[in-house]
Amino acid sequence: MTPSFGRPLVLAVLLSVGIDGLSSRASDDPTRAKTLTVEQATALAQRKGALRLAVTELTSADVAAVLAGFKGDLRLESLAALTPEAAAALATRAGDLDLPKLAQLTPAVAQALAAHKHNLSLPAVKDLTPDVAEALATHSGKLQLGVTDLSDAAAAALAKHGGSLTLGSLQTLTSLPLAERLGREESLSIGVVRLTPAIAAALCPPSNRVKFKDRVMLDINLTELPADVAAAIMAGRGHISANRLEAISDEAAAAWAGPFANIRLFGLKTLSPAAAASLAKGSGIFDIRLFGPELSDETAAALAGQMQTGPCRMVDLNGLKKLSSPALAVAALRRYGNGPHSTLNGVYEITPEVAAAIAECKENLNPLPGLTVLTSAPLAAKYAAQPGDLVFKKLATIPDDVAAALATHKGKIDLSGLREISDAAAQSLAKASGPVVLTALEKAAPAAITALRSNATIALPAALVAP
Repeated sequence: MTPSFGRPLVLAVLLSVGIDGLSSRASDDPTRAKTLTVEQATALAQRKGALRLAVTELTSADVAAVLAGFKGDLRLESLAALTPEAAAALATRAGDLDLPKLAQLTPAVAQALAAHKHNLSLPAVKDLTPDVAEALATHSGKLQLGVTDLSDAAAAALAKHGGSLTLGSLQTLTSLPLAERLGREESLSIGVVRLTPAIAAALCPPSNRVKFKDRVMLDINLTELPADVAAAIMAGRGHISANRLEAISDEAAAAWAGPFANIRLFGLKTLSPAAAASLAKGSGIFDIRLFGPELSDETAAALAGQMQTGPCRMVDLNGLKKLSSPALAVAALRRYGNGPHSTLNGVYEITPEVAAAIAECKENLNPLPGLTVLTSAPLAAKYAAQPGDLVFKKLATIPDDVAAALATHKGKIDLSGLREISDAAAQSLAKASGPVVLTALEKAAPAAITALRSNATIALPAALVAP
């Protein structure tokens, strides 16, 4: 047996060599250095394109001044410490200044950075003292902070900021002066989970709808929405995203009915018939694309009624997996060619009643490409008669009469998920006038394969292509 007493020494030597090698590579590459000399900074500033540095602290004003003069995209992604002198030098940079790891600001550093004339992003700054807030308020460009909470004094000081102000992580807002200041923003993203009517009114002044021609956005993390808060928001904001809201009362929904609005409620889990009708009423978009897997019969009927009578916003129902309401199916699908908000691409199951209603509709309808089962030949014939590609990629098998109906289509037929096919179905598809995609086919009798091979425009798996 080989003695093992020498192994620790060998391992220590190898580790030493490895560490020395890493240290050497870091020293050879100044972009990986934690601190920089003026000479290193000068060499780096001569480079072209983006400059990403691992420097963690800047204490030298001379080094900061050299970096500030870099003409490309400067990324100080690890910078966590900055002296006032270095901050003042860095603030002279003629371009945006993004310091994602700088979490602590002294009043002196804040004052120095505030002299920057362009966008200043400090997403790691979670807390602001009143004196630091007062210093940052003198900044004239776009200011982004990661603060989650503010004292009334700090909020009042920050409200004096004259440029664009972004506080996307702010979770509570009780300061009326700051709310009024944020209310002047055309696009406002804020993490607040609840609002009083007074704060909501300050964030959403009605004059904004005229001033910005309805292009006023509010992205907010509300978890509750009283009716008076909803009314205040709608009065001053035309684009509303409240994706943490899981439920909305009939009264709050009624406050959002009527005016132009693009309403996005991706987190909604319950929707009453009255709320559905109110939120759909008006112009714009009502986007609940993650709602599913299906609507209750009553809510589906309410939405269908609003779609039929109008006025109705474009209701995005792409989260639905099952359609059991014939009225809603036809009302939603008849928004033919009206863009992604009008589709029902996620639906994989429909009832026989829905299939019959779709088949009987005389208008062109949006497709149902997500169906995993298709047994209605009339529905297949309905879609086959429409222009454009005929896509049913999720079907693993089809009855003979459905295949015959699909084969009448004048364009491309995409059945790229089909796993097996009968002789009769193969013979029908072989007569199609356009290309047919059957690239997943696994099970077919010799007669079926022969029929499919007779049409050169049918795409088959490599194993089934004629030799």
